[in-house]
This record gives sequence, structure tokens and C-alpha cells, in this order.
Amino acid sequence: MNTVGKAGQLGESIRCVVSVAMLSEGWDANTVTHVLGVRAFGTQLLCEQVIGRALRRQSYELNDQDQFDVEYADIFGIPFDFAAKPSPPTLRSPGATVHVRAMSPERDKLEIRFPRVAGYRAEFPEEKLAARFTADSTLELTPELVGPTKVKSSGIIGETADFDVRHLEDTRDAEIVYKLTQRLLDTRFRDENSELKLHLFGQLKKITAQWYSEHLVCKGSVYPAMILYSGLSLQSPRKYLE
Repeated sequence: MNTVGKAGQLGESIRCVVSVAMLSEGWDANTVTHVLGVRAFGTQLLCEQVIGRALRRQSYELNDQDQFDVEYADIFGIPFDFAAKPSPPTLRSPGATVHVRAMSPERDKLEIRFPRVAGYRAEFPEEKLAARFTADSTLELTPELVGPTKVKSSGIIGETADFDVRHLEDTRDAEIVYKLTQRLLDTRFRDENSELKLHLFGQLKKITAQWYSEHLVCKGSVYPAMILYSGLSLQSPRKYLE
């Protein structure tokens, strides 16, 4: 919005801005020369805010009299009254005040002080995880292990439709690792109250990423994302952790 009407910038070709709400504070464009109000204005302050969009000067160069040249903006349809007189406030005498203070030293022992907290620090159990992978850690993902991946849907009448899993080819490796880690944490790492050990997620993610990159082998017409099938994701690197 700040580049409206400025040559060589994004708003160069814009000549008219239409707002379905209001042009209030927060919009600064010094090329506005006309404002047309076509909505109802409930308060004088709103009128002033909208008109303020056209009150930005285009030039701050001084003329021969060391003054700014006069610039004008045409306002239509906004009931703004420059001659409106401000409503003077009603002055009232302040009422009697009562200063309440603690009695000292009789009540000093009842004083309540609140500590100034500089911050918080959460301490988690120092539980370190390490992984030991061997040749037996490799999982070969094959069509036989995955199962059927194509379905033909056919009704009593009408056309038939074929469904497959080719969309899984576009699944990012980072998403697969994240979901595998989530599954591993949910099924294998809970405390005595069955609460998730969320503080282990970072360590588990690194281990899962290592297993995924080094020990997941896809053979045949399968995609790595198929490891996310609930039955296959249970074959996680859990048994190789120590």
C-alpha cells in the first residue's frame, strides 16, 4: 500500500484503492489525492482516521519563501466538519481520598513479599539414548511385505475407478522420519503414568533418521512412505537402542 502510484515500484499502476471495511490508522501512502466515502460513519473519530489517509504530503521541498507548497485533497461523502467545536469536559471537584497504610512496626511481621522471578528452567531426567545397528537392522520393504496397493472400484452400474498409492512417492523424507519417531515415542517410550517422554523426542529423531537412511531398503514398486503403515512402523529401531 505504501507504493501506490510510485514509479518503478509494486503499486505503480494502482490508481484507486477500494476498502470494504475502513481506511484507518496503519496505512501510509502520500499519493492519495481523493477520498470517497460510501459507507456509514458512526463517529467523528472514524471520519478523521479515514481522511487522514489523504493528509500525507507528497513533497517536503521548500519553496522560495522557505515554506511548503500547498497541497490539496478532495474528500467526498464523508461527513467531516472542520468547524466542529470540541466538547469541553465537565470539571468535577475531586472527592475525599483515604490513604491506607500498614501500621509499623506493629504489623511488620504480616508483610507479604513477592519474589522477582527472572525466569524459569525446566529440568528433565538425564536419560541418554544410543543406537547400535548391525546388518540385521536392515528392513527390506517389498511388495510382498506391503501387500496390495491397487484397488478397482466398480458398482452395479456406472464406470469403474482404479485407485493406487502413487501419491506416496511425493512424501518427503523428513515427514517420514518425523512420523516414525512419533510412532516410536507413542508405543515404546512412556513413563510409569503412561505419559509420553517428550524430552526424548530429539534423541529418538536422530536415531530414527540414521536407521531410515542406512537400513531401510526399498525393492520393487514400493515407496519409502509405505513404512508408515501401522503394521510396518512397529518394526522400528527400538530393539537396537541401549
